[in-house]
Amino acid sequence: MNPQKNQVADAPSLLDEIQTETSAESTPLLRFILRHASVIAGLVVCFLLLVAGTGIWQWRDSAKSAEVTDELARITMTGRGESRVAALTALALSAPEKAKLAVYMTLGQSAVESGDYAAAAAAYADAARQGGKGAFGTAAMIAQACALLRDGKSADAVNLLREAEQRLPEQARTPQLRQMLAEAAVSAGQKDLAAGVYANLASAAPGREGDYFRARATALAREETGKP
Repeated sequence: MNPQKNQVADAPSLLDEIQTETSAESTPLLRFILRHASVIAGLVVCFLLLVAGTGIWQWRDSAKSAEVTDELARITMTGRGESRVAALTALALSAPEKAKLAVYMTLGQSAVESGDYAAAAAAYADAARQGGKGAFGTAAMIAQACALLRDGKSADAVNLLREAEQRLPEQARTPQLRQMLAEAAVSAGQKDLAAGVYANLASAAPGREGDYFRARATALAREETGKP
């Protein structure tokens, strides 16, 4: 009954899909990333709901928070499209401070599903402010960057992704996140940045993956310098 469970199951195959659907000479990865941005955002929401289930948030301490929890579940299960976005927007305004992060994240995902990427970016920005500089805030920032990419605001997405990457420990800076940064940079006309990211990826990746990243870096560097 939960579509996000299927998205979580599909997540490990994203890089494989990138490798099979694209090449150094073909359409850039950004098209793939944009097509699957809702999957990425869905994973973020799933992660937050999982944490909530373990009791880390603990916002059932008050009757008001319990009411918001129930209302959030009801809206998510029964609402559709713009009506769900409107209901979640209203809920965010009345929710207690400790519950706002979950509401904003759910609102962002619902807006993505409705095709309102500007509203999604705004909701994720609110979630990022609620989450601060910790894991939740960083996750919301990455989701906001995905929404901005789909809204055609690549330069803003690049800035957010670079900030998010700086917040993460080295072992958490996954190739998928770095590829997203690289292709957002391409879309924003920052091919020198994109080439550098791919070159770094190539130095750390073995075999076919490394060859792919290296070819992508070389192609982008040539485009930037105007060499054939």
